Amino acid sequence: MSKFKQDQASTQDNQEPMIKLQPGGVAPVLSYNVPEPTAYSGRNFIDLQLPDHYFINESASGRSSSLQAVSASQAQGESSPEGTYPQSKSPVQAQIDALLEAKASGERMTEKFQSLTPEDVLRKSEEGKKLNITRTLTGAYSYVFYDKNAASEPLVFASPSAEGEVSESIHESQSQAGAFSSEASLRRLPQVDDEGGIMPLRPIEDQDPEPEPDPVLLGISITAPAPEAVVSGTHSGTSLTIQGQAWMDSGLGSVSRVRVQVGSGAAYQAASFDPSTGAWSLSGVVITSSGRISITAEAVHSAGKVKASRTIHVQVNLAPAPDITLPAIAITSPTAGQLLTAGESPVVNLVVEGTASDDRGVARVEIILNNEAPIQADSGDGYAHWKKTIAIHAGTHAITAKAYDAANNAATTSLTVSVDSTPPTIGITSPQNSAELAGTFTQGCIIEVLGTAADAGGIQVVEVSLDQVPVYVRAAENGPDDWSQWKATLKVTEPGIHIITARAVDRANNKTETTVAVNVNILPEVNSRLKRIILVESYRMSSYLANYGAGRTIKTFSLLPGERSKISIRSYAQNETTAKSAATILDSVTDEISEEFENSIAREQADKKNYNESNEYKIEGEAGVSWGWGSASISAGYSGGTNSAREQFAKNVVNTTQKHVAKASARRDVQINTTYEEKSTTTEETAIIREFENINMSRTLNFVFRQMNQEFITFLHLVDVRIGFFRTDTVNGEEKNTYQEVTLPQLDALLAQTIVADKRIEVRNAILHQLTNIFDYQDRHHSFVEEEPFLDENGQVIPLTQYLRVKKDYVSTYESASGSTIDVPGIILAANRHVLRTDGIVVEALLGQGEALDTYSRNLQSETVREKELRNTLLETEIQMRKLALQILENRDQVGAEIFNLINHPPQVQESNNQEATGTQQPALTR
Repeated sequence: MSKFKQDQASTQDNQEPMIKLQPGGVAPVLSYNVPEPTAYSGRNFIDLQLPDHYFINESASGRSSSLQAVSASQAQGESSPEGTYPQSKSPVQAQIDALLEAKASGERMTEKFQSLTPEDVLRKSEEGKKLNITRTLTGAYSYVFYDKNAASEPLVFASPSAEGEVSESIHESQSQAGAFSSEASLRRLPQVDDEGGIMPLRPIEDQDPEPEPDPVLLGISITAPAPEAVVSGTHSGTSLTIQGQAWMDSGLGSVSRVRVQVGSGAAYQAASFDPSTGAWSLSGVVITSSGRISITAEAVHSAGKVKASRTIHVQVNLAPAPDITLPAIAITSPTAGQLLTAGESPVVNLVVEGTASDDRGVARVEIILNNEAPIQADSGDGYAHWKKTIAIHAGTHAITAKAYDAANNAATTSLTVSVDSTPPTIGITSPQNSAELAGTFTQGCIIEVLGTAADAGGIQVVEVSLDQVPVYVRAAENGPDDWSQWKATLKVTEPGIHIITARAVDRANNKTETTVAVNVNILPEVNSRLKRIILVESYRMSSYLANYGAGRTIKTFSLLPGERSKISIRSYAQNETTAKSAATILDSVTDEISEEFENSIAREQADKKNYNESNEYKIEGEAGVSWGWGSASISAGYSGGTNSAREQFAKNVVNTTQKHVAKASARRDVQINTTYEEKSTTTEETAIIREFENINMSRTLNFVFRQMNQEFITFLHLVDVRIGFFRTDTVNGEEKNTYQEVTLPQLDALLAQTIVADKRIEVRNAILHQLTNIFDYQDRHHSFVEEEPFLDENGQVIPLTQYLRVKKDYVSTYESASGSTIDVPGIILAANRHVLRTDGIVVEALLGQGEALDTYSRNLQSETVREKELRNTLLETEIQMRKLALQILENRDQVGAEIFNLINHPPQVQESNNQEATGTQQPALTR
């Protein structure tokens, strides 16, 4: 072996191949269903509506310590966060400075942003417009002008040029099918003896080759009882004697025994048998049920191989058993111990209802009141359900129900009821009649109603209502079954005179009501618009690839037998303009698409003014994308307001996404043009040209082109939360906005700077309540924040280091209908499926059913095929002859060579000429 080959072999022995075949020689799959999701980030702002007196009161000229610190840092030459204007700068100058700073940052920006000049900012300012610098979903600098004082003016976004690339990956998989084979062999089956056992096999040569000359035949009969005889007996059963004869009809041997089976499926019983007379009998057979039964007698040969049987049927009639079973009876209404109210009438008409049953039927049901004469109940279904109306007076009464069957067996059941005609007493001790009460617009007026109630038979419940509306609130009792003191709470939101009604219901359902009137004043409560605490929630919209398959039919055409045609395929992706118009946020990362999406989100906002303002909120001078704005009341710690704001925000984003995707998908047009159509088509697009041919001579070939669709699963999920503080000050007639945003560990410091001391714990707890009670798209509860301490190097808790944070590595799991799961960070607020057209196509070729050849053409085609088959046969014979010649040469077979030459030697020149013409010549063997 050469040194090169040795080195090569050594390299192959020492190195593993980069790609290995899978077991069975299947080609490996380099990548399989590993989609790269697209993700965009945005923020939703929820204004927590706090009353104005919750905030620290500061004048326009006097700032808090935190804001003074900001001014001091600016005096030392430090840059200030965007949205905070120094005293020496006008709002327009601050906007121009922010524009120049963004352009000098060296970061990526849209073409429109690059062309924006300070002169444009000044001109827009004169029109009442304000510049706000933002970032697109892809992180490029962009901007928006808006009129801060216009509440309904829609945003006007810039239109940057498209940037980014679109990549596509195709995953292929291969499968391999196998085959199974099985073999079967024949074998001799064993013989089974009379008892079901397996008899040993004799060698075939030892078996008697000739059959028995006289077959063994047995006979048996049943003489008693007669077939179809009627057998009678008492209800407990009857005894039966069975008799008959058994004999040999032919063959050797004798009848050895007789056995009898009474009833289908019963065990055989041995009968007494007399071989001399052939008589047999079986006595003492007890039958305990009526009906038609079978009797089978079986005679068994002495060799145990041959049997004979006889079957008859008889009818057994047993007398019915006496009825000793008592019927069953129950009273379903009224209930035992029930208290009834007589109202103003001295008599109560009570409907007594119940059920009764018996194995042979109920004859009648009677009702007895207080041992008086029985009254027969009414029924329409054989007393399975019965009832009767009886009149009772005040007091306690015994009610008895009695059921009889046909044999006069009787069963009874009883209960007692009481009639109470005395109503309870009730009074309201607070508030007093004509009392003056007050509340606020946010909280309303909370009225605590106190009172007393009493009844000799006991109070069932006390209820209160407002303004005589038949909607009652259950009061709280003083203790179990103690209504001597009770209280209830009502909420009034409208000012004016209101009627409070309290009613007591005793155990007999007697009711008594009492009312008081109160005068309610609703005082205005001013929520701050100049100072705001805001939940700043960061969201991510992630799209994952899902199913992929054929969609709409684009084109169909047919080729006649033997016909050829060229087609051109033109896709939206082959032209830059159409490709941009058909791009979406689901599969693209361009600035143009992100701008279009943001513009659509802005149109979905109901509160345009606050949404426009939210675009000014920055994090440490960085522009952020605002996706939504909402507000919520957090009074009493309720989380319904913030969850409602999140739900509305999610609906806006979902609606925007659906419209955006539907619009882009409609632009994804793929055209299939045939040769004739292409002649009249002029375009600058690049196109794929393919040639199709129908090689069939007798049938058409039909082509169906379908556009491929891609399904996306899109999630809107909450990934982070911060707290923002926004304030507006008026300095020299100009509004100055300040925005400060902190992480959760800095919440206490922010509240200390902005909220009055006695309200900080309340506001902190309310904020935490909003973040520990978040509900996802399936209304499942999530707690998104936690308070954790720091740990030392030994894993021990460091005292007094408890801090608030978003839960680390918090993940939500989405499970599809097929069972596959997708894990996304944070809390899923919306999960939707979108289908987009792609530039891929699939074509199906369908062979037509029509026959285009006549009889002559079909025969001609058959002869052509036959000619080729004969030529193949001739070539195979030639190969066999050459193999035979080589074999003769290898074996040095002289005789074989002479015979071979004799057979293959060309006898005439004409034959040689024919061989030359056909290009074949038989080899000749020489010695």
